[in-house]
Amino acid sequence: MTIFTKLLALENLTGNEKHLVDYIFSEPEKIVRSRPNEIAEGAFVSLATLYRLINKLGLSGVGELKIELLTGLKSQKANEEEVEIDYDYPIIESDSSFQIMQNLSTIYRNTVDETMNIADPEELVVIGKKMLEAETIDVYISSSNLFFAQNFKFQMQEIGILVNVPEEAYVQELSAANSNEKHLAIVVSFGGRGKTTGEVLRILNDNKVEIILITSTQDHPLSSYGDHKLYLASEENHYDKISSFATRLSLLYIFDTLYAVYFNQCYKENIDFKLQNYKKINQELK
Repeated sequence: MTIFTKLLALENLTGNEKHLVDYIFSEPEKIVRSRPNEIAEGAFVSLATLYRLINKLGLSGVGELKIELLTGLKSQKANEEEVEIDYDYPIIESDSSFQIMQNLSTIYRNTVDETMNIADPEELVVIGKKMLEAETIDVYISSSNLFFAQNFKFQMQEIGILVNVPEEAYVQELSAANSNEKHLAIVVSFGGRGKTTGEVLRILNDNKVEIILITSTQDHPLSSYGDHKLYLASEENHYDKISSFATRLSLLYIFDTLYAVYFNQCYKENIDFKLQNYKKINQELK
């Protein structure tokens, strides 16, 4: 939280303190260069008012106020001068550790915004109902993305819904072959390149299983299989990159959204179920 956010959050300020806050917002750079009495004079308040406001901010003195202002100003400047970032190579060899952190922060913010902006609100409503109606939900996913499916499985299990996440290629195909119209399949394929995923989709389609396809916005041969589609942020190259920073976050965001949409349809029942189970698990042995 920057100093500017802290100032906005302050409550029960006196008239002079509000006037001082306005002065800080209007002249932050000047305050960094000023002595305490100069700050008070510039805001037309007493030194006592200045130190009272500093105490309300939880700071130790004017020096700490200046440090917070400098940090806040640097953050604002970075946002204003933010340039388009390379999603595949967001860091370069000369970047400092903190610059790396800032670059990733930019990617994360942009990724969440993009994932939300390309989502279809009406499709989310339909998917939520389909999940609620399904007797079995199966998630087909590969590689390191399995961890996100396993987390979704855990979230659903906490509210009493068992989700099937087959891992090995043969088990995925076997699970698809065992599926029927009472199943709902969630299939994740960014670019439609996986041989197993293609085979799984073919089998699911033959068995008339409704499919939610989580994929990129780029067209590929497997796109036609999805009865419902949710799109991942698609700025990253599938291969030529340092890591799947954006895709990974986008997928987590979508899975969390699916869980939250499902949860929200029976909100009170799910809250009660979770709390009751928590009490059972944590009940002390007598």
